[in-house]
Amino acid sequence: MDPLEAITPIDGRYREKLEQLSEYFSEHALIKERARVEVEYLAKLIEEVEPGKISALPLKWREVLRVIGEEVSIEDARRVKELERALGHDVAALIRLLREKLHEYGLGIIASHIHLGLTSEDVNNLALSRLLHRFNQEALIPALISLIEKLSSLALEHVDTIMLGRTHGVPAVPTTFGKFLANYAYRVARITEELHSFRFPGKLGGAVGDLSALKVAYPNVDWLEFARSFVESMGLEYFPAATQILPHDRVSEYLMKVAILDSVLSNLCRDLWMLSSLGLLIFGIKEKEIHSSTMPHKSNPILLENAEGAFDLASESLAYMARRLISSRLQRDLSDSIIKRFYGLPLSLTVLGIRNLEGALDRIIVRKEEMLLEVEGHPEILTEAYQVFLRKLGVEDAYELIQQAVKDGWSKVAEVLRSHLPESEYSKLADLRPSSYTGEAERLTIQLLDEVDRIYKKLTAARP
Repeated sequence: MDPLEAITPIDGRYREKLEQLSEYFSEHALIKERARVEVEYLAKLIEEVEPGKISALPLKWREVLRVIGEEVSIEDARRVKELERALGHDVAALIRLLREKLHEYGLGIIASHIHLGLTSEDVNNLALSRLLHRFNQEALIPALISLIEKLSSLALEHVDTIMLGRTHGVPAVPTTFGKFLANYAYRVARITEELHSFRFPGKLGGAVGDLSALKVAYPNVDWLEFARSFVESMGLEYFPAATQILPHDRVSEYLMKVAILDSVLSNLCRDLWMLSSLGLLIFGIKEKEIHSSTMPHKSNPILLENAEGAFDLASESLAYMARRLISSRLQRDLSDSIIKRFYGLPLSLTVLGIRNLEGALDRIIVRKEEMLLEVEGHPEILTEAYQVFLRKLGVEDAYELIQQAVKDGWSKVAEVLRSHLPESEYSKLADLRPSSYTGEAERLTIQLLDEVDRIYKKLTAARP
């Protein structure tokens, strides 16, 4: 299919940026992962429940099984879809293919045991959890680590860059641009740490979760222990309270964590956009780029805006999925199945947003002089310090006095201070400059970045 014919931009306009994610969210990826689950289950079943069959198998039967599970080609996936059209069931189609392959590879003696005692959801839940785990560790976490590096580096570079803080959109008191960025670096790092340590769940339980058919066929096997050990052997956390499906509580926790991450990053985009609109940041334009079809002078924060939209759409979609997937009628209905097939949409949008935000940060130009001039141009921001200092000295109505003085004119503020302070104390306040009124901003920035660095080292310790 030509990307220009894609129904969604994920596989069309943004395909080049997101192509790697087909390894986790494509139909081929799901078929391959289901096959891995099926052959691993078959291997455990033969080894632990039907060991008498091993003597009739080729010497390297276990390795052959692994090859069957690992090497599901795109042609094999097409064969599965062809079978599905006739059978009307995707997992049944895969089972038919795997039986064909078992005979082809000389393992026909155990072909009848593929998928023995399972329901399709035993395979689906394990396959989807494993795909989500791989996406999380191989795609999302590395993208977030790269973003954390960028935010931390910029925060350290601007640890003492004075910036006017705004509350309710209007001037408040000064802070630093480094502190502004360090706040976000810390928030992103903290969520990334939680995502990194998240364990995806899995279940094995048969038609309604009770392993009934297997218990009839093999009454002497401890099927609860078998189920637990198999799920854990697949790198997942065993979830015992299953029906036919894996309840989505834990997966919904993950989706909601990513939704929160998306909301945090969207807010960062909006904050940077507002600073850009105030002329305090510039997001440069590349050579030969055009940012307006009619206005040649335009240099727009296009990557920032694209990232914001991606994060917002991802967050809303993930939050909906997280809530909706918890609902299932009695032991099973299919309403969750179509929703889970769209995991790739919001999670791909999350990665797209991160990459575009990073691209925007690569272009950022911080107008330090303009930031400083803006701060110095608002002397009224010192009135917070004035009223607190007066109250420290016992002037009970200091807030009201300073508030009225500001309304009457800046000279009135000086009069109030002079009338209530000894000369030595008045001189201290008179010498206070807006640009020096940043409290613990620099120290807080360093503390935040130290914590970010701790998390960063933990995230990267196990990576090559």
